[in-house]
Amino acid sequence: MATARRERYRKQTREEAKAVALAQLSESGTAGISVNAIAKAMGMTGPALYRYFASRDELLTELITDTYRDLAETLARAVADATPADRFRALALALRDWAKRQPDRYLLIYGTPVPGYQAPPETTEIAAGLMRTIVDACATVGGDGVGAGDGGAGGSGAAMSGGQPLTELEAALARHLEGAGPWVAGEEPGGELKGRALRTWTRLHGVISLDVQGQFTGMGFDPSVLFEAEIDALVRGG
Repeated sequence: MATARRERYRKQTREEAKAVALAQLSESGTAGISVNAIAKAMGMTGPALYRYFASRDELLTELITDTYRDLAETLARAVADATPADRFRALALALRDWAKRQPDRYLLIYGTPVPGYQAPPETTEIAAGLMRTIVDACATVGGDGVGAGDGGAGGSGAAMSGGQPLTELEAALARHLEGAGPWVAGEEPGGELKGRALRTWTRLHGVISLDVQGQFTGMGFDPSVLFEAEIDALVRGG
């Protein structure tokens, strides 16, 4: 029973520290996150908090991992609730809504990289899993609407795109997606779809990043209208 109490206290302390770190993130960005400042806000000493997080990088990893997982779950729910034809639009709108509700967490994973921080493999794996959700949702965006297996069944899409060798971009994304584990046999999308999904993803983030950082302020239009127009253009293949 004593062990269970200690574990509960340890978990509560770590969660409280992460909540304070998110508040620091909101106020000062990633550069403002300090284990000693977090400890002071919690009424602890720095050395005491280091028993729960060995370093600032370990704490950052927890924040980044939690954020990726939250976004991945949000997008997965949005896609699951949509019809196949509406999955991409549902994913895009869910992404923007998530980013607007918590811009600091959005910028934590998609903003300026933290100097000196090296993300561990686990965060890369979660990011790759997130990208796979996007690849699936992009099956009817642009292109010919061909989805899983458009490069051939049995995973041949990892080496070919529509019967042609992968472009450098498609091959790089295929390697990144391997971090999320193997595809179900016969269901791996081809390289063209993977490349299209990556290009689509960057266009969505272009609008969202500018919006989240307030770059449209004073320009006299509603950013949500611009985002909807970008979705329509992507669906048409424009």
